[in-house]
Amino acid sequence: MERQMSVQDVICRSILLERMVFNTHSSIAIPEDFLEHKNYVFNLLKSTVVNGENNSALLIGPRGSGKTMLINSVIADLEAICNFEKDYVVIKLHGFFQTDDRIAIQEITRQLFLEEETANRTFGSFSENLNFLLDSLKVADRKTTKSIIFIIDEFDQFCQHKNQTLLYNLFDVCQSAQAPMAVIGLTCRMDAISLFEKRVRSRFSHRQIYLLVKPDFQKYSETFVSLLRLQQSRELKAIYVRSWNKSVEDLAQDPLVQGSLKKLFNLNPKLRLLQNILLVALSRLGESHPFLSSKDIVTAIESQTTDCKTLQLQGLSVLELQLLLCMKYLDKIYFGEPCNYEMAFYEYTKQMKNSSMQKFDRQIAMKAMEHLETLEFIRPVEGISSSKVQKEFVVYHILITSEQLTAAIAKYPNLPTEVKQLADTCL
Repeated sequence: MERQMSVQDVICRSILLERMVFNTHSSIAIPEDFLEHKNYVFNLLKSTVVNGENNSALLIGPRGSGKTMLINSVIADLEAICNFEKDYVVIKLHGFFQTDDRIAIQEITRQLFLEEETANRTFGSFSENLNFLLDSLKVADRKTTKSIIFIIDEFDQFCQHKNQTLLYNLFDVCQSAQAPMAVIGLTCRMDAISLFEKRVRSRFSHRQIYLLVKPDFQKYSETFVSLLRLQQSRELKAIYVRSWNKSVEDLAQDPLVQGSLKKLFNLNPKLRLLQNILLVALSRLGESHPFLSSKDIVTAIESQTTDCKTLQLQGLSVLELQLLLCMKYLDKIYFGEPCNYEMAFYEYTKQMKNSSMQKFDRQIAMKAMEHLETLEFIRPVEGISSSKVQKEFVVYHILITSEQLTAAIAKYPNLPTEVKQLADTCL
C-alpha cells in the first residue's frame, strides 16, 4: 500500500517551492569578501534615509556574483532600523524591462502609487515630470520629506537611452540636493562609466564597488544544503523538520550527488541555476517518495544542463558521425591542426576497408561534410578564401569536444557496433 502524502509533506513542499521561485530564503550568508562592501553600501543608504544626504554608486561584477543578493540584504537591514512607510521609498528599475525613459517614468509613477495624480496632467519635459513625483513625497519641509532609493539593475542598458535623460535627471537631483535620494546601479560592465555622456559623468559621484569573488565548491555545497534545510515553525512539527534536514545532509554526502554538483559548479556556479534545478527536483516529490533522492537531483541537473550540440549530434546520419570521428582523430594526432575533406575521407576509407557496413562514395561524403559545416560542427579556417581553393582542400577546425561526441554516441539509437569501436579509437 502506497504512503499517503501527509499535511506536513505538503507544507514542506510548498515552503521550499516558494523559496526557489521567489528567492525568499534569507539564511544564505553574504560571502565574507563582500561584508566590507555591504557595510559601505548600507552606510550610504542609511545616511540618505537618516540624514537626508544624496548619494550615488555603481555595483560592478559578473553575472551571478551576488550584486542583487547584496543589495537585497542591505535593504532588509535598513528596514530593521528605519520606518519603511514613513522614512523612505525604494524604486526598482531594470534595463531589460524599462527599455526607454518614457516606460521608466511610468514605472516610477506606478511604484509611487501616483497614477491618478498624473493621469490628467501634461508635462513639458521629463525633468518636470520627475520633479512633480519628487515634490509629491514632501509633506512640509525637507525634514519631513521621504527619502527615495533607486535600485537600477542592468544599469548599462539605461546608457543606451536617447540623451540618457533619466540618468541625467536622477544624478542632477542627487548633485543639487533637491530631494534626499540615493541611486545605486548594478551592472556587469567594467567600463560602465565610460558609457556616460559628459553631462551625466560630471554629476555622478564616481563611487564604484567591484564584486569579484573566486567561486568555492565548499561554499557551493553548503548553499545547496542551506537552500533545502527547513527552519522550525508553527506549521511544521519538530520531528518532521529534524528528519527532513537529516535526509538533506545525507543527500549532500552522496557521492553521486557530489559528482553531479561538482560538474554543475564547473559548468555554471550561479545560485539562480542551482535554484532552478532544485525547483525541478522538488516538483518530483509525491506520495511514493516524500523525501529527495540522489536520482531526483541528478535527473534535474541533466534536464537543466542539456547540451544542444549533443542533442544535434544524435540527429546526424551514421556517415556524418563517422566523418566527425575521423576529423576528431586527425585533430588528436596532429595536435589541433586543421584538416580538409581529403584527409577526413582518406581516414574514413581506411576505417571502412575491412568493414561489413555500407561504404559511401566521394560525392555523398562531400555532401555530408557540407551538411556538417551548415550545422556549425566544423568551420573553415579564417584568413583563407574558400573561393580560391577547391572545396576538397578547404581546411576546417572542428568545433565540438570529445565529451560531446562521447555523450551523443552513448545515446545514439541503434548505432552500429563498428562505429562504437571507431569512437573508442578516435576519442
